[in-house]
Amino acid sequence: MAGRIKIGIVWIGLIGVVLAICGCASDQGPIPQPQAEANAGEGAVETAQDQMAVPAPARQPEAQPIAGEADESKPAVNLALRFSPGQMATYTIVLEQGKSVTWQGAPAAKPAGFEDGYTDSRIEMTFRQEIRSVDEAGNATAEIMIRAVTYINRIRNKIILEFDSTREADATSPMARLIGQSYQIALSRRGEVLGIVDASQARAAVAGDTAAHQAAQRLLSDRDIADRHTVAALAALKPEPVRPGQSWSSVKSFSFTQMGSKSFERIYTMKEVSQSEGGPLAVVEMKAIPAAGEAREPQMGPYAGSYDNTAGCDGRLVFDVESGQVREYTEQMHTEWIVVDPATVQDGAAPAAVRMAASWRQQLVLVK
Repeated sequence: MAGRIKIGIVWIGLIGVVLAICGCASDQGPIPQPQAEANAGEGAVETAQDQMAVPAPARQPEAQPIAGEADESKPAVNLALRFSPGQMATYTIVLEQGKSVTWQGAPAAKPAGFEDGYTDSRIEMTFRQEIRSVDEAGNATAEIMIRAVTYINRIRNKIILEFDSTREADATSPMARLIGQSYQIALSRRGEVLGIVDASQARAAVAGDTAAHQAAQRLLSDRDIADRHTVAALAALKPEPVRPGQSWSSVKSFSFTQMGSKSFERIYTMKEVSQSEGGPLAVVEMKAIPAAGEAREPQMGPYAGSYDNTAGCDGRLVFDVESGQVREYTEQMHTEWIVVDPATVQDGAAPAAVRMAASWRQQLVLVK
């Protein structure tokens, strides 16, 4: 009997953590609620990023190259960005991240007030990059002008903020002030953001206290700017030419609040150099494995071992060797947990289970 009580306490505790993380109980249910989000347009905005804490990528030290089977019969290419004063390029970047909780067990076993829930966000920005100057090391000062933005933020199944700069009805939104604004950054040839040179004018344009103001301010934060313009596949590579078959790596961490954290060793492999109408294109693929010393599952305090976890991370880079420009770059991560009530398994009944999932995806595409 004592064992049954203990199992019940653990299951109730796990459900409580699930609901606290994902906020998927109904407003009328007896399960304690997380702090409610601010109404759109009022007070501090609670974003999907705040709710998820999905990628919390710490700046990791450069990993050592992995011994790959380089094809010595193929010429080596230099995967370095090439800058020249006055050079212009237009890119579109998409950042998607989300989490969900769904009930997987028998309907009769579902806790009172539990509802399937989704919290996610999607940001798409088109920007023009103009190189202002290049130093002796080949690093550049670039001016970034924002050309278009779409933004949607959903928390606990409710859209709390939505914006589309191409939509006439959104022309009076504080987020519309982003369009045409510029900021300057320092870029390395290795795809790293060396620093924010000046973003003061753009930030002043979106000053304010509403949810829309704060969403625009977040897009101009140092962290968001750096993440938007960093090309991780290049930043992890040492400054030397690479051949097809050669690999290198870096580590990226994701935080899932009470569900713990997970670190991936992202292994980049040069797959091929193909010919296109515009010249040779280098294709790099990324597959990730748990980082050295990383447990198979993130730890969850007293609930460790009470759930199954799976995760994956992959990506792809297409690099224009002749122009020294990124044509396309994508990375994505997905993880899920299945939490099962042990008591239902012992009784031989249909398992009472909850499925939680979190995902993150970033894609950069050269428009022209």
